[in-house]
Amino acid sequence: MLQDGQLRFNGSLFFVDVSGLQSTIFDPSIVNLFFSDNAADAEIKGVEGDFIYYTETGLILSGAFSLLDTEITKSLIPTGDIIVGQELAFAPGFQGNISARKEWDLEAGNTGYWQAQFTMSDKSYSDIMAPNRAEQDSYNLLNLRAGITNDDWFAEVYVDNATDERAEISNTFVFDRQRVAIIRPLTVGLRYKLKF
Repeated sequence: MLQDGQLRFNGSLFFVDVSGLQSTIFDPSIVNLFFSDNAADAEIKGVEGDFIYYTETGLILSGAFSLLDTEITKSLIPTGDIIVGQELAFAPGFQGNISARKEWDLEAGNTGYWQAQFTMSDKSYSDIMAPNRAEQDSYNLLNLRAGITNDDWFAEVYVDNATDERAEISNTFVFDRQRVAIIRPLTVGLRYKLKF
C-alpha cells in the first residue's frame, strides 16, 4: 500500500517445476480414441502483479500483468511429438491489462460512470504436441462502457472488442481437423439490471 492508501500494488515472483504434465493424445496405433497421459516435464518462471490507483479527481486506474518464461525440459513419450526446449501451451510471454473508470454523482441518488479497458497478449501456442501445435497470434482488445447506477438498478451501454479484433483463443486438432475459436467480434449492447 503506497501514498496513503491511494495506490495499492501486489506483485510476486514464482518458479514452478512441473512433473508429468498431462496431454490429450490421439494415437490410432494404440487405440482409436483420445486418451490422457503424462507427456512432459517443464519449468515455469514468472513475474506477476496488479495495481489500483485512486486519483484526486475521482478517476480510478487499475491494471495487471504477467511475464512468463516456460520451457519443456523432458519428453516422457517414446515418439518425437514433444520437443524439448519449446514453450508450454497457452503461456504467452506477456499479458497485461489497464483500465480507467470515472464516477460522478447525479440527481436522485444516481451515479454516472464510464470505463475503458485495454488488454494485450503476446503470441502463444495451442498444444505441447508437435502435430497439434499451432501458433496463436498476439492481440489487443478494447472494451468501453458507460452507464448510470443506484441502489435499485443499473443501466449501461457497452462496446466489447471495439476494434473488432479476431484473436484466436483456441486452436485444436480433433481427428486431424483444425478447429479454431476466436473471441467474440465487435459487440454493442444495452444492459439493464434490477437489484433486489
